[in-house]
Amino acid sequence: GSEMCIRDSVRSRYCGLRDIYAALLTQNTQTAYAADVPVKLARAVNAKISDKWSSEKVYSDDGTEDTITSYEGTEVEIELASLAPQDRAMLFGQLFENGFLIKSKDDLAPELALGFRTKRRNGKYEFTWLYCGKFGQGLDDEFETQAEKIAVKSNTIKGDFYDRQKDGRYQIVVDESNLVAEDVDAATAIKDWFSKVQEKEQAAVKG
Repeated sequence: GSEMCIRDSVRSRYCGLRDIYAALLTQNTQTAYAADVPVKLARAVNAKISDKWSSEKVYSDDGTEDTITSYEGTEVEIELASLAPQDRAMLFGQLFENGFLIKSKDDLAPELALGFRTKRRNGKYEFTWLYCGKFGQGLDDEFETQAEKIAVKSNTIKGDFYDRQKDGRYQIVVDESNLVAEDVDAATAIKDWFSKVQEKEQAAVKG
């Protein structure tokens, strides 16, 4: 029988963020999940990704019988160097046509997947895809008149991400520092992480 390989855990601090991609979802139903080819967004400045869980205790016989925890969603806040009108159209459902960006009160942020990679102090990366969410909380633009010292401003986008309908999964991560020889699928996936929204179970390549 195959023996479970014993792993030495590698824990290295984060020290970088790059390659933020978004992919519009074409399907998110009980039976199917599919996304378009990912598009690279502006250069990343920083990101705050917060998983939200709630916990509730169940009491009986004058004591705690059980604790029920449930996933409530993931809050995403990303600071980007700048957004092109095409990015704004994709992220917020705004209209970009013939060079004009039109913003309307009826704009609806589309459902999309979000991918990025974070560098660790040991030089290796952690690769992430968040399966579905919307940047429905919008965008912060900052402007300032040019003074003696030029203040460089950036864009901050805020969104809510959540579990997909098909199987309740909401995020997939590969930490390059903790791969072993047997992790063939994961090692292959990170070579081309942003070519598509990644799955643990990849379709077999025929050839």
